[in-house]
Amino acid sequence: MADADATISVLDRGFLYGDGLFEVLRTWRGIAVDLEAHLDRLCASAVVLELAIDRAAIAQTVHALLSQTTGDQRLRIVVTRGQGGPAMRFAAGTGGHTIIYAEPLLATPREASAAFVDYPLARRAGQGHKTLAYLDHLIAKELAAAAGADEAIRLGPDGDVAEGATSNLFIVNGDLFTPPLAGVLPGVTRGHVLACCEQLGLVVKEQRLTLDEFRGATEIFATSAVRGVVAITRLDGVVRSTGIGPVTQKLAEAYAERMTRASMAWSRDGS
Repeated sequence: MADADATISVLDRGFLYGDGLFEVLRTWRGIAVDLEAHLDRLCASAVVLELAIDRAAIAQTVHALLSQTTGDQRLRIVVTRGQGGPAMRFAAGTGGHTIIYAEPLLATPREASAAFVDYPLARRAGQGHKTLAYLDHLIAKELAAAAGADEAIRLGPDGDVAEGATSNLFIVNGDLFTPPLAGVLPGVTRGHVLACCEQLGLVVKEQRLTLDEFRGATEIFATSAVRGVVAITRLDGVVRSTGIGPVTQKLAEAYAERMTRASMAWSRDGS
């Protein structure tokens, strides 16, 4: 369906209240390698939020859509609760909309800039779920852009580093470190990177990290489904002398190889 022909009711709770979920992923060699992992996360959140999802139908539609495209794609899956007022109980929903669309994947950067923003994460319901109420993340991105940076680094309620506005974060300081997942979205790519670390014999510690530990790290990188592993080579306007560090480079290569192998296996097995 053409964009201009798509419609949704103005009474849909996804539109009115951000009452819904979404996932964004990319293809590798035309294959949605991480589709099942993203659907796992989508369905896990749907159980918590009592949101009806037809997983099989979503997967079937994604594969049908990709069969009509060429080149790698950026996929977005959106599920809303449907029509209902603010007093409607979750379980009373009669079914909403599932929207799936693809667009050509643009070139992904190997490095980016980041800035600490004065917009900490608050302890609230919905943390750790990719809901349609995404303005919080967009405000953080806007603050980063105003500071001349590509990505925002956000602090948790305790003042420690939590996550990027649209990414998970890692630093290298002898060993590898990443913030724990308390209130943080469990990134699919973050999981792949942890698996790559284990394969390469790199020690990773999940622990609380301060601003000073980030600023003093020898390497910083971010992970996300579309961009993969991206080195942070400028922080708060200061160019980092290490550039793309050796550990970041090694993990970026290992991640790309892991995804390429998975896409080749999918093509070979047809599963």
